[in-house]
Amino acid sequence: MAKRFFLRAILSAFVSLLFNLSPVAVQAEDVPLANGLYLVLREAENSKSLEPVWASERILIDDGRLLEPTQPNLPDKPRFVVLSTDQFIPINLAHKPTKKVDVQGKKQLLLELAKQQVVPLETFTRENCGRSVAIVIGNQVVTVHKVREPIKGGKMQITRCTDNGCDVLYTELQNSEAVPQ
Repeated sequence: MAKRFFLRAILSAFVSLLFNLSPVAVQAEDVPLANGLYLVLREAENSKSLEPVWASERILIDDGRLLEPTQPNLPDKPRFVVLSTDQFIPINLAHKPTKKVDVQGKKQLLLELAKQQVVPLETFTRENCGRSVAIVIGNQVVTVHKVREPIKGGKMQITRCTDNGCDVLYTELQNSEAVPQ
């Protein structure tokens, strides 16, 4: 009897371990991602080729609809990216975002992260030099960039967004919990 109980306990633990290690096919897509910079783990032209995903991963589309078509790193057609929900830096702002127009008349959005986010952002970008990160705002991939060097000082800018795109992002950030009241 004790041997049967012991074997049943081992089998139960083994099944539990397998379940925890296996990829999760169902994502919590109804739970939006926090605004932030997310490490891109992989990308493809369709979401099915990225499955299965782990519990700490999320598939989003990078369609570039908030950016101008002349954006140099914009993909020719929409792509899907798998983002790490474990390796990201939330966008917690020091103050409200600033809209600016450059010398060519293009809108820009200037962001300054809260003081407590400056060092984590620098560490995150230092550790991920050479890898791609996605800026996610309002549960949408705004842009994907390769990290070339650590971002120091916590200041970022989103450039080359369409007029409507900058307004959408600005409003989304204004209405989010990222901005101190």
